[in-house]
Amino acid sequence: MEQLQADMMTKGVFTRHERRQMKYLTKANEAQRQYVKAALPANHLARRWMETCGEVDDYGNIDYCGVPLCPRCHMRERAVQTGKAIKKIFCDAANEELAFATILLPPQLDFAGMTDLVENEKRRLRTFIDRQRKKDHRWDDFHLLGWWEIDRMSFGDFETCGRNTRIALDALGFPLMEAPDKTIWRPHLHAIVRKGGLTTEEIASVLRKETHTAKYQVDIQPFRAYRDAGDNIQNIVRYCLKFRIECDYKRPDAQDFIEAEQADEAKPTERNWWPAEDIRAYVDWLCLERSGFQSLRVVIGQAKDKSASGVQRVMSSSISIGEEIEDGKKSTNAMPDRSGTRHHINEMKVSHVVSDMNGIFVVEDNRSVSRSNADIFDVGNGVTLIVYNNIVQDTNWTDASKSSLLQRPGVGNIPAGAIAVSKTSRCAGSVVSLAERLRNIADIRQASGDQRGGATY
Repeated sequence: MEQLQADMMTKGVFTRHERRQMKYLTKANEAQRQYVKAALPANHLARRWMETCGEVDDYGNIDYCGVPLCPRCHMRERAVQTGKAIKKIFCDAANEELAFATILLPPQLDFAGMTDLVENEKRRLRTFIDRQRKKDHRWDDFHLLGWWEIDRMSFGDFETCGRNTRIALDALGFPLMEAPDKTIWRPHLHAIVRKGGLTTEEIASVLRKETHTAKYQVDIQPFRAYRDAGDNIQNIVRYCLKFRIECDYKRPDAQDFIEAEQADEAKPTERNWWPAEDIRAYVDWLCLERSGFQSLRVVIGQAKDKSASGVQRVMSSSISIGEEIEDGKKSTNAMPDRSGTRHHINEMKVSHVVSDMNGIFVVEDNRSVSRSNADIFDVGNGVTLIVYNNIVQDTNWTDASKSSLLQRPGVGNIPAGAIAVSKTSRCAGSVVSLAERLRNIADIRQASGDQRGGATY
């Protein structure tokens, strides 16, 4: 009967909308959901979310808890991520262009430093890719889409691991002396990479040589040639978002994951769950300290067009905020990235860059009106990005002529021909935009030989 139900769900008997309306999970998935709930205290926030997960209101809306260990939610998430990867991100890629990568990080005794560890690794990867692109343009088409996975093991499990795993854990700092039942957390990154003009061996070699020098820390495998690229991507995404919490769960090859998982589920076995305290620690980190599925996703896109202006090149080398900025808005999807890696800012027309001893101030004119007059972003490295959204409100209304703008107390009159001033203002009427005024002040000081330090424009 369970096999019949599974076939009805996967063989097109129901439409996508009808499948979404089904509240009940399979017996195995429901068992995991109930165990996760039981491992959490009654007043735990994630447990309250899981209580109503799957319920449908009078308007047909489905409530999802968003807890990654909830089978309903992680199956929904992997369906979304699979669709994006196949239909959008790697839609035109062939098997020969893609590979599956795994990067191991040092084992951890708890989650206290886990966030810093994964965020630093993400910044390190971005910096590494940026550095390679400056040396070799074949890296411009390199593209990475991956997800963090946090596995667990006991100290006593070390001897039962395979040879390569033991060598890798030892090189990454596996603790030498701990209690036999002590939990060891093993963070690692699984990713689909688009190789661009590189080979699998070249990518692995450079990673192992420059950033990930521990033995067996990096593993990159080409896609299976005998299977369609879409099927390979589906297998890998499901492998990355499996969220299995059994101690003795055997992890099959990622590119054969679907077949192995189906065969594994056909064998009724007693499940050896993680300890309840480990479930709670993992859920706390995923849902309370982090932002669930969103915080597990890692994307390093292809390089943008190199035809940027000099000002944009200054910005791309100085500003790095984790996610792309579009239409003058700061992304709220990720924490700021202060590593100094290259970052591309789309559709921004920078009018002027003024620097002082405290850093660089990038002033932008954007004629579209938004809810705020200006956004000021502290992006680290002594750089402040000022985005002016309303050019009418952010101007100096004045009846003065342009020649009067060249007056400054204590300096005297500057001849009109001494500096270049734009003959026509971009603003209607007797209006001088803030960017134009800043430019005039800078030109005046340069022409007058004023080199005072610490001046801020």
